[in-house]
Amino acid sequence: MSNISVVCFASSYAVALALEISRLFFRSGIRGALMIIFAAAGFLAQTLFLVARLTESNAGGWVDWYLLAAWILVAAYLYLTFYHPQNPIGIFILPIVLALIGAAYLLPATRGFTVGASAWGLVHGLALLLGTTVILIGFVSGLMYLIQSSRLKQKRAAWARFRLPSLEWAEKITGRCIVISAVLLGVGVFSGIAINAQSGKVPWTDPIVWGSGLLLLWLAVVMVFNMVYRPARGGRKIAYLTLASMVFLLLVLALTQLIPSEHPGRITTIAPNASTAMRDHLEQYQGGGGAA
Repeated sequence: MSNISVVCFASSYAVALALEISRLFFRSGIRGALMIIFAAAGFLAQTLFLVARLTESNAGGWVDWYLLAAWILVAAYLYLTFYHPQNPIGIFILPIVLALIGAAYLLPATRGFTVGASAWGLVHGLALLLGTTVILIGFVSGLMYLIQSSRLKQKRAAWARFRLPSLEWAEKITGRCIVISAVLLGVGVFSGIAINAQSGKVPWTDPIVWGSGLLLLWLAVVMVFNMVYRPARGGRKIAYLTLASMVFLLLVLALTQLIPSEHPGRITTIAPNASTAMRDHLEQYQGGGGAA
C-alpha cells in the first residue's frame, strides 16, 4: 500500500480515457480488454487508497467526498462498459472522474465532516454522496441522449466508431436518475435537519444548508413535473432537465468552497499553497516512491 498514490489511479483512468477516444480513429481487437484492465487497476488502487485514507483520524473531509464520488462513477463505468462494450460511455464519464480527482488533489488537506460520527451522520453523508453522484450519471445519460437525438434528427451519417446507446436506453436511465437523486438528496437533507435539530451547531440560514435545500427543491419539482406532465417524459425535455440539475449541483459545490459557512466539513480558507499541501497529503502513501 505504500506505493499507492493519487497519481497511480488517475493515470490509469487517463489511459482508459485515451483508449476510449481512440475508438473514434481506428479499430482494435484488444482495446476493449485494455480499457477494462486499466480502469479496473485504477479502481483497485483507488479502493486501497480510500481504505487507507478513511481509517485515518483526519479523514472524512471534502477531499474524501470528491474521491468517493469519483470511485462510484468508475464503478458505474466498469459496469456499463461490461454490458455495453460497443458504446464509448467512458468518453463522457471518465473526464468527470478525472475532474473530481483533480478537485480533491487541489483542495487543502483539512479535516471535514465526520460521516461516521453517528447513525444519522452516516445516513446524511452517504445519501448526499450517492444523490449527487446519481445526478452526474443522469447528466451523462442526458448528454448522450441529446447528442444521439441531434444526429438522428439532422439525419447525419452515424459515425460507425461512435455508437451511442439507443434513445430509449438513455431516456430510461435519465428518468430514473432524476427520481433516485431526488429521493437520496431528500434523505440526506432531512437527516441533516434531524442532526442539526439535536445539535443546533449550524444556523438554518447557512449557505450550504439552503443551497442543498434549493437543489432538493429543484429535483423534487422536476420529478413531480415529469410524473404529472406526460409530454415532459419525452427524452429531450427530461435530458435538458438533467443538464439543468448538473448546473444546480455545480453551484452548490461552489458554495461549499467559496462562501463562509459553519457547516462541518467547510474548508474555511484556501491558502496560496493549498495545492502543495494537498499534494503532500495525498501522496503520503508513496513512501518516497513513484506511482504504482
